Parts: sequence; structure tokens; C-alpha cells
Amino acid sequence: MGRPSVARLSIEGIVDEALALIDSGDTFSMRALGKRLGVAAPSLYYHVGGLDHLVDLIRDRMVRDFPPPVPDDGRPWREELEAILRSMRAGYAAHPRLVALLVGTPITSETVLGIYERMAASLHAAGFAPHAVSVYLEALDSFALGIALERAAPSEVWRTSPATGALAAASSAWTDADARLDAAFEIGLQALLDAIDRAQRG
Repeated sequence: MGRPSVARLSIEGIVDEALALIDSGDTFSMRALGKRLGVAAPSLYYHVGGLDHLVDLIRDRMVRDFPPPVPDDGRPWREELEAILRSMRAGYAAHPRLVALLVGTPITSETVLGIYERMAASLHAAGFAPHAVSVYLEALDSFALGIALERAAPSEVWRTSPATGALAAASSAWTDADARLDAAFEIGLQALLDAIDRAQRG
């Protein structure tokens, strides 16, 4: 009796429903995903090896839906990193609640590791030492993830009472939370890239 349920599942369908469950804000688990798909959780393991494997499949989907620029060995490191960060940010912005799940599982996807390899190779080719490359990738990744988490947060960041003073004025200055986050992303990204650029120049 269990075989028809297994047969009608597919990796693509599982990933679709996993993203829908994550986006809904409901608690994510293999049991909850199985319930959403109308099967018992063990049926999912015919297709995915577990939660870590499923998260890597979701990462692969994100890269496919929000692809980085085509590799170009002649592209300066700053342009390369900026273009990749923008594609990452687009994916995170589409599924901000996914971020908490991503940071809790190691990256083993060859597709995603390939993107980080591109970033590392670009910095290495520009003359940065390995220990510096590691720090810069960590800083850029943390920034992209943090901005994405903000998109899942309440639009009213500072609930001041009484609504007076500099903080209240700052809080009410933006009526569009997404536009505020876009501006914050631009400032933060350029500040990080400027810091890396200054380090290169010595």
C-alpha cells in the first residue's frame, strides 16, 4: 500500500513543497513536510538522504532560480564578488525564512561550493592571502544572510514610545521597509568591498 505514495513523489516536488512550507512560517521538519505532501515522513527518504541533503537540494534550486553571472576570468575581483552577492541576495530575499535553516547545515552541494570557490579564486588571483580570503568570504556571507533575515523581521524595527526623538524620526522616515533594506544592502555591500579594496592597497 505504501508504494503508490512513494512513486508519486519526486525530488522537484519535494523541494517545491519544502520551500512553500518554509515560506509559510510554519515549523519545518521532515514530518511536517511529509504531512504537506500527504505521505509519511519515512517515504521522503526514498528520495532524499535526510535534512542536510534536502537543504543542499534547496540550495541547488536557489542557484538555478537566481544564477550567478557567467564565469569570466577577466572580471575584476570586486565586480565578481558584487555580482555574486547580488544573486545570493535575490535568492535570500525571495525566501528569507530559509536563512535560519541554511546556517544550521553544512554546505556540501558541489554547485554552491563552486560559487564560493569562484569568490575565493577571484580574491586569490588578486593577491590576497588565504587567511584574508577566509575572513572576507565570512564577512560577505554573514552580511548577505543578515540582510535576508531582516526581510523576515517585522517592518517596524524600532517601536519607540513616545514617538519622539532622533530614533523615532529615523523609524518613521521610511514607509517602505523593502526599500529601506535595499538601501541598507547597497551601503553595507559597498562598505565591505571598500574595506577589502583598502586592504589590498595596503
